[in-house]
Amino acid sequence: MRTTTRDIKLVGDLSLSLLLSRDQIIELGYFGSVTRLNARMRKLIEIGLVRRLETPFFNQSLYTAGPVAQEIVSYKISKLLESRTGSPRFVRHALACANCRIALCKKGGEWRFEQQLWRKFHHHKDFETRPDGMLITGSIPIFLEIDMGHVAPSKFREKLIAYDALAKSRKCQELYGFESFRLLTITTGPLRSRHLRALLPSNCGFEFLCQTFEEVGARPVPYWS
Repeated sequence: MRTTTRDIKLVGDLSLSLLLSRDQIIELGYFGSVTRLNARMRKLIEIGLVRRLETPFFNQSLYTAGPVAQEIVSYKISKLLESRTGSPRFVRHALACANCRIALCKKGGEWRFEQQLWRKFHHHKDFETRPDGMLITGSIPIFLEIDMGHVAPSKFREKLIAYDALAKSRKCQELYGFESFRLLTITTGPLRSRHLRALLPSNCGFEFLCQTFEEVGARPVPYWS
């Protein structure tokens, strides 16, 4: 079977998104109908470029990159394919990230994935920033943290302190190509949003926004047991 430019782009997207649902793939513009998606995905699964993720936690097909995908994606992306999991928390977070990406990009902007954004730097001590995504609109990029309500307050505050150190270290240009940034956290509800905003360090060096899935127009992903 001959692979197309669309196939290669889709496999790369699946690699970086970790997984995508049938409806998300359609919303991202890869196919115009469920029938066309199903027919092409069957072919891609047959040759190992795509894998259907078996999970009892979601009521439609979920897809991730298959074992042969490493042959057509970059080495950096192919390393990501070695650590896939089907746990409820993993699936729910990946789907939520994709829903936020779809909602935000509809309003305009270019997306960067989590795996393209990991950075380590030193500012008085060692830090690491690992956003769930980045939206580039205009001159100031927006880092995204997708919060499903699982992270302990102390752990989330550590993330905010790392972003604050990035802003005050003046290394953002060197690491990301931008002099400054905003941070948008998308979370489950108004109460959680208020709690997260209260964790912001004083005299913070960046603009912090915290909104719910509903406020940004992203479909929430239900809890599973």
